[in-house]
Amino acid sequence: MDKTVPEWCKARHLSRSTYHKLKNLGRGPKELEIPGTRIKRITPEADAEWEARMAELARGEAARLEAERRRELATIAGQIAAESPRHVSRRGVRSTPTPRRRRP
Repeated sequence: MDKTVPEWCKARHLSRSTYHKLKNLGRGPKELEIPGTRIKRITPEADAEWEARMAELARGEAARLEAERRRELATIAGQIAAESPRHVSRRGVRSTPTPRRRRP
């Protein structure tokens, strides 16, 4: 059964302002406008399609956040390694080169 915008918002636990933000961002559900009136309805098909789009967006967002988290951890690990006394940049430099052995 078709729902009005307030009914849909209540069923989805969204405020009307959040609904309008989503709509302005192009992420709201498709609305069925009754010709000659200002009445708008959201069909069950539009609701299901919206839910699928939001789930896909959440998966994409979760993957992006995971990649960002891994980059941040790699950066922190690199900084810790660079501060180590055993890091290549902290190794002592010999003042005179070691003579090479000649082969007989």
